[in-house]
Amino acid sequence: MHVAIVLNWHGRADTLECVRSILDGDADTEVLVVDNGSFDGVVETLAGTPRVSTLQLLRNLGFSGGMNRGIEWALGHGADTITILNNDTVVPPGALPRLASLAADAIAVSPTVFYRDDPGRIWFGGGTLDMPDGYPHHTAQADLASCVNGVRVTDVLAGCCITASAPTWRAVGLFDERFFLNFEDSEWSLRARSRGIRLLVACDVRILHAVSASFTGAAATLGSFYFLRNGLLFSKLAGAGPAARVRFLRRFGLAGLRRRSWRGRSRGLVVAGWAAACYLTRRFGEAPGALRRRVTRWASQPTV
Repeated sequence: MHVAIVLNWHGRADTLECVRSILDGDADTEVLVVDNGSFDGVVETLAGTPRVSTLQLLRNLGFSGGMNRGIEWALGHGADTITILNNDTVVPPGALPRLASLAADAIAVSPTVFYRDDPGRIWFGGGTLDMPDGYPHHTAQADLASCVNGVRVTDVLAGCCITASAPTWRAVGLFDERFFLNFEDSEWSLRARSRGIRLLVACDVRILHAVSASFTGAAATLGSFYFLRNGLLFSKLAGAGPAARVRFLRRFGLAGLRRRSWRGRSRGLVVAGWAAACYLTRRFGEAPGALRRRVTRWASQPTV
């Protein structure tokens, strides 16, 4: 049994479109929709839909925690193959069976991911881990190596869509919930490679992705916090030294501030300061409540 896990957080319309694309394009894959504490009606809407199961979480556990509960459910219900899938994706017919056929033991695979609003442009065709900085990023399209037998070896996979067999998920383990969201897929990829799992991109399998559909308003600012804090943590786990983390914070947390308004600069400094402080004090998981309340207030006061 192949189970595709779709994680929903205040994305009911996208989730329903994603689920419909799976059901319409594949007669065998089962779908599990995990609502990450948003209670936006998606569970009720999907009730009774053939081949669709739902799991309601009582609060937002982040991408890592929400997907982990889904993976545990799928493993407990006898899944042979598990695909994790962003809810803002559209899956063409035949994509999931092809990924499942590639995901033999000791292999995990992502498809080639295109922008949903620009289907001719690649969002993810492979991931590169730059050392000694310990920074993972999407390989530029111009730098993507040629495919061999329809696949491309990659350093890291995209959490937007990862397919692996049940034995592989068990061997690698679940996502590290310290990350909450951002970089958890890269850390999982590192762990997978350390356990002898080959990471591949299927060149001939394409899905469409809206890209960060959930990151608007306060969520966008919190996304910056998670990116900075988790990037510092990932850099350390990847084996980079302290200087690499200073460069990371300077490059992604500080370099662009001078192009903002004074209010934007001050807010950016606050977010970067929180990120660095939480990393140094080992405060991981969901962003601190004080920061979440602050960025919610900011969301009603637009800045340039």
